[in-house]
Amino acid sequence: MDDGLFLSAVLIALALALSGPAGLILALRQRHRLHVLERRLALVEARPIAGAAPVAASAPPPAPEPPRPEPVPESTPLVPSPVPASSPAAAPPRGAVPAVAPQQPAGPSRPSPPLPSPPSIEERFGTRWTVWVGGLALAFGAALLVRYSAERGLFGPGVRIAGGFALAFGLAGLGEVLRRRLRGAAPVPPAWPDVPAMVTAAGTVGLFGTIYAAQALYGFIGPGLAFAGLAATGLAAMVAALLHGPALAGIGLVGALATPLLVGGGGGSLWPLALYLPVVAGSAYAFAWLKGWRALAVAGGVGAAAWALFLTILPGESVAVHAHLVLQQALAVLVLAVLPGRGVPDGQARLDRFAALALALAAGVALAVLGGTASDGDALSWAAAALAATVLPALAGFVAAPAAAGSAVAALTLAGALVLWPGASDPANAPSFLLWYGVENPGLLIALAAAGSLTVTALGALRLLGGSRLPYATALSFAAGAAAAPLAALALTDLRVAGGAVAPDFAVAAGALAAGFCGLAALCRRQGSETPSPALTLGLGAFAAAAVASLCLGLVFALSGGTLTPALAGAALATALIARRLDIPALRWCVAGLAVVVAARLAWNPALVREDLSSRLILNGLVLAYGLPALGFGLAAWAIRLPERRADIPEQVAQALSLLLSGLFVFLEIRHALHDGDLSASGTSVLEQGLTTLASLGFSLVLTRVAGSSSSPVIRFGGLAFACLALVQGALGLGLAANPFLTDEPVAGGLVLNDAVLAYALPAAAAFALARAARGVRPVWFVRMAGGLGLGLSFLALCLAVRHGFQGERLGLDRETGQAEWYAYSAAWLGLGLAALGYGILRGSATARLASAVLVGLATLKVFLLDLSGLEGPLRALSFLGLGACLIGIGLVYQRFVFAPAPPPAAPDA
Repeated sequence: MDDGLFLSAVLIALALALSGPAGLILALRQRHRLHVLERRLALVEARPIAGAAPVAASAPPPAPEPPRPEPVPESTPLVPSPVPASSPAAAPPRGAVPAVAPQQPAGPSRPSPPLPSPPSIEERFGTRWTVWVGGLALAFGAALLVRYSAERGLFGPGVRIAGGFALAFGLAGLGEVLRRRLRGAAPVPPAWPDVPAMVTAAGTVGLFGTIYAAQALYGFIGPGLAFAGLAATGLAAMVAALLHGPALAGIGLVGALATPLLVGGGGGSLWPLALYLPVVAGSAYAFAWLKGWRALAVAGGVGAAAWALFLTILPGESVAVHAHLVLQQALAVLVLAVLPGRGVPDGQARLDRFAALALALAAGVALAVLGGTASDGDALSWAAAALAATVLPALAGFVAAPAAAGSAVAALTLAGALVLWPGASDPANAPSFLLWYGVENPGLLIALAAAGSLTVTALGALRLLGGSRLPYATALSFAAGAAAAPLAALALTDLRVAGGAVAPDFAVAAGALAAGFCGLAALCRRQGSETPSPALTLGLGAFAAAAVASLCLGLVFALSGGTLTPALAGAALATALIARRLDIPALRWCVAGLAVVVAARLAWNPALVREDLSSRLILNGLVLAYGLPALGFGLAAWAIRLPERRADIPEQVAQALSLLLSGLFVFLEIRHALHDGDLSASGTSVLEQGLTTLASLGFSLVLTRVAGSSSSPVIRFGGLAFACLALVQGALGLGLAANPFLTDEPVAGGLVLNDAVLAYALPAAAAFALARAARGVRPVWFVRMAGGLGLGLSFLALCLAVRHGFQGERLGLDRETGQAEWYAYSAAWLGLGLAALGYGILRGSATARLASAVLVGLATLKVFLLDLSGLEGPLRALSFLGLGACLIGIGLVYQRFVFAPAPPPAAPDA
């Protein structure tokens, strides 16, 4: 068969395929009309003939047939505006008489109608699958027909392009005809796909393909004309979506966004793209807002974000990239955050989670673009884009209160921009701090920090002032952003510019900032006295705490400048006092947030001091780095403690950080004192291990005594943690690593007071005190663990004391042991066992008596196994005589005091 005839047959078949569904739809529409006419005729025939029956004069006229409901629109606006009952739309027309419905007789209530059953497979196949697959088949069929004609060479390129245009416009026209024909029919269920929209979408896809083929495959039109045609097609599809629904708008949006990728966006310049893409996104936003299609608005935002990130890797002007970023972010903020919350009264302005998420994602895209263009060299354009990315979220919250999260987002965006600021071109001569090596254009950096932070603070403060009735969470967002933005900007600017060194100019700026916060706090207090409001109280507390934090920052800049830990601790204490004085629960979480920041700083680098630490005992840099912050967070935890209530999360976080800093302070002070101020010195000593163990046991003892009246789990588990640390330190440090028996290191000191006695005897006494204090407070295993640690350390202390008395400074096991020393061990062990037995009997401690039995057993084994062969002369006899006497005495004591039989009952009187 000839190819031309075959192609004609295909076209005829395609026409029949298109006319079949159209005819079916028209037949169904006529069938519906016939059904309506039959129903009306049946109602007329059912009415009684006039005069057949008398009608009572008082009987009300029959109720008119209710009108048909209007078709339900396909979607609702982003923010619905309900019509009140008193509006003109709800009132009857002037002069109309309201119909009086007949009274229904009282009776049992009618049963509720059954829930609609889910669609069957037949309904899904006939109403959904066929339409979707049919629309897809139309698009693919058009493409395959053009491909077939090209492969066979049946028509020239011009005829093919003309046929593609004819088919695309024909499908679009058919979709419009079907829409008009079906407008008067019954409304289509929302779950059913729209047939006219599907046909129009197929035509739109065909039109995109034809224009692209005309430029890319055949060269009939140039890139500029193809770009304009594709863009116009996409925008026209979004306009047609006002009649056909959001699916067609989505197709038009995808096509318009993909147009630059298909034909190029304007040569080597990025400005055409920077101006074209906001127009596409803005059109999508406009249609989405007009029809209430949130999904289309989200799709437009996603496409704009993808293009913003893609432009950063394209060669070209960074100014165009920054302009595109600002335009797209402004559109997204306006449509997704400002317009949904416009006109909402302050009393009902609850936080909009969708707006908060949209603002956060837009800020994240902005920071990613700024990070990708930081090394392009145009600092002024970069700073302007960063300032716009900071101001836009804050401005959104100021205009629409439900978008108040934009204030906090703005503070975070400014902090991120200061971190991403380009570094110095010559890092060798620039001061270094952590990952930064100085900055380029420090004056412009300071200007960005000042302008951005002051704008965010001003917008947030204006929202809080004036007796606002904002909900608590909304006011908290404004207060957090207004207070945190200047503090973060000042701290990061100091780190980037001064590198952590002493900076008097930054100290002066911190003082000025503190004065400004004091002024805002005074305004909140004055307005709150006139019109009391929780938002003003929250603003007063936030600005007062920020003022104290600014003063602490100024002290750090002026004195040390090497760490923010003291400043954060001072801010936490001030915030806790203000929260307690003004009863602001949100400030309690600010204390917890400051504690988390300090904990993260410790995790990054536990060394909060410089290498040139003073060798002065106690009063050195460790006090500022660890001691004062520990005291500050401890007092903060006390200040925010709720009376007669269990400790909550903010209090527990502050307590935990205070304990951590206190432990580090004491341990580092011990190391500082024993190594002449050199914390990084290699090696350790028995005295250092002993004092560290003693400090751990002291912490555990104090926390155990406090835990009786405290319900905080941090206090309970903190005591357990320090006790476990002491056990590990005693076993590994004193028992193995620094044990003079194994290291043979010299032990300084006299016969009674020496390093060995201090390192073992003092921790042993502390362990016994802990075991005694833990009775009835801690579990039984904890008491036994503390007692066992004390017994082990006492045993080692006694052995080392005997060894030191006979050997001098060197106590290694490889040295020769004399008979007198060998005998002294037996006597010392028996003496220690008798002391433990006496304590166990006096205090009723079974653990102490068990320890006595262990010591006496060791002494017995030593006498029979070692002394019998190792000693000679009178020492051997004295060893056995002493052991025997002690064992008999112990037995007598057990018989008389421990396991004495109960006295017989007294005889009754006559």
